[in-house]
Amino acid sequence: MSTQTQNQASETQQTRQMIKRLIVKEFHIYQKQFAAYVIGLLIGLTLIGMAKTWAFYAGGMILLVLLICVGGFAIQSSLLNERREHTLTFMMSLPLTPMTFFWSKVLANLVLYLVPFLMVLAGTAFLVLFTPLPDGILIWSFLIYGFLATNYFISLSAALVLESEGWNIFVQIAVSTFVGPFMVLLGTIDAIGKKIQSNEVVLSQEALGIFALELTIMLLALAFARSVYRRKDSFL
Repeated sequence: MSTQTQNQASETQQTRQMIKRLIVKEFHIYQKQFAAYVIGLLIGLTLIGMAKTWAFYAGGMILLVLLICVGGFAIQSSLLNERREHTLTFMMSLPLTPMTFFWSKVLANLVLYLVPFLMVLAGTAFLVLFTPLPDGILIWSFLIYGFLATNYFISLSAALVLESEGWNIFVQIAVSTFVGPFMVLLGTIDAIGKKIQSNEVVLSQEALGIFALELTIMLLALAFARSVYRRKDSFL
């Protein structure tokens, strides 16, 4: 019994080490491209910090576009390109199970996306609270960022279970088209839209409800992808 427990512990440790190596591999390969995205995001935050109308809209547009692009780039590079270039054959030669591969890809993509994403969140919070920008815009901004993260989770989950590159591109484009309507919708909610120009940060019930919905969709998308992927007996 003790030997069996030791073997299980050893296999678990090996699996963790393999996942860690795959994550480091993903970051090492694409670190230059992501550094370029980070620089672009910093430029967007700098423009917003100027607290001028034209600079705010220009910086906001840069942030929206780059956050969408950085997510799409992570998925395209670490998942879709491997299928196109047939590098999964090499992955099959490693001591990996399909679920180990699944979690390594999920964690690698989350690390690559969340680093610039959290940087934007922290930068936005700092700029709103310590510059002449109205404090009421903070919740509105975070709701939009949450929507972008939700879109990313949906796209990532689709890439994990859909083998067709065309369908994956369709999903990424489809979820991105709802960003504009979502921003308009937020403006029509009095508890959110009317607070944008105020100097008070108000976390209303409506905002909490939207945050909860965004988080729920993220978890459901990932759970659905896991449920589908665990039925596979190979990487292909």
